[in-house]
Amino acid sequence: PGGYMIKTEVKNKVGIIYLDRQDALNALNCEMIGEIDKALRDFEKDPAIKAILFDSKADRGLSAGGDLKEIYYDYIKNDKEKNKDEFFKKEFELNKYIMTYPKSIISHWYGVTMGGGIGLTIHSDLIIADESVNWAMPETSLGFVPDVSVGYYISKLPQAMGQLVGLTGARLYPDDLIRFSLADLLIDSKDYQKILEKLFAFDTSSTDFIGDFSKEIESYAKKPGETENTQNMEKIEKYFGKDSLEEILKSLEANQEDDFAREKLEILKERDPFMTQVQFEKYFYGKNLTREETIDLDLKIINHGLKTGEIEEGIRTVMIDREDRPSWPVKTFSDVDKNEVKNLLKIK
Repeated sequence: PGGYMIKTEVKNKVGIIYLDRQDALNALNCEMIGEIDKALRDFEKDPAIKAILFDSKADRGLSAGGDLKEIYYDYIKNDKEKNKDEFFKKEFELNKYIMTYPKSIISHWYGVTMGGGIGLTIHSDLIIADESVNWAMPETSLGFVPDVSVGYYISKLPQAMGQLVGLTGARLYPDDLIRFSLADLLIDSKDYQKILEKLFAFDTSSTDFIGDFSKEIESYAKKPGETENTQNMEKIEKYFGKDSLEEILKSLEANQEDDFAREKLEILKERDPFMTQVQFEKYFYGKNLTREETIDLDLKIINHGLKTGEIEEGIRTVMIDREDRPSWPVKTFSDVDKNEVKNLLKIK
């Protein structure tokens, strides 16, 4: 049961939602969002169900994020469609519902876990990640910024790290997710089935379900070790811990003999200059926002990117005409109108 793109199951008072659109690596489209929403509402109404588990039937991971090709063809390029932001509205409504969901939610992060797949699960009460997880928010390459309220969490990262992740779409490794409190438990993938067995045998009448279950499985926890990010921490601080985007770009340009600086500058040069500036400011602005305010701002920024053609150009070059380099509406970082950025973010 469940639907065409998800499967649902109930085991020992746990309602399971498996993402099951495997040919598209569980890319979320409107239909799938509707199915997830319905499953959650059915589980909410059922008093026998005490907790929810988000998981995936795909070997390659949880979810690649929103279905950008469908957004491109069905909304952006479809002249009959007046509501170009329809997909995002539905997705964000689902995310908001999950933020305040009355039952405990557990999520399994593994393999490709990106964009909308993160948005769907980041508000869970318990996130279990394994060594295979490849976590990233690559939206500045797509003509917008990390959305689905993930900016709320990016703004809580140490400044240089938050800017690296937000501006360049840099990957966070499994150990980073624990170190920065984005996931709760790092496990070995071979232990996941044992953890599920414990979940399906667990006393669900517990008043502190998540707390008690976390204790039950803490013996599977791995201590976070070094990652490429922690090894590069000095460089990340040196280049990305700056007070302006200009200074970040300058310091990268001044250190082209350093592979790390050269690679990051190449990435930033491909990014949408306007949205990259928006993301730089949004890191600071987001520190004072709730998750709900963050996701409302995300929709405002997306609508701006739909109007200017930035999102169309981003999706076109990343997903459709992959050979082509993007031609952004604002051509260079120095052409960005800072007042427009501030107005978009409502920074006084």
